[in-house]
Amino acid sequence: MGTKTISIKDNVYEILKNSKKEGESFSDVIERLAKKKNMDIMEFFGKLKDKEILDSIEKDSKKIRKLSEVRL
Repeated sequence: MGTKTISIKDNVYEILKNSKKEGESFSDVIERLAKKKNMDIMEFFGKLKDKEILDSIEKDSKKIRKLSEVRL
């Protein structure tokens, strides 16, 4: 089996590292994720822990809800 070197962003590396199951290589993780067709959204529950991003999402959500209350 051959090997290839690829470049990925640091945040993508962290996602892959955190997605690894016991005994899995990075190749195994990439293959498993690439083969998924119907992803279960609950698999991602609790994964986003960056407070700054969460605060931004909350702020944007409130803005969207407020805008949806405006009647034309």
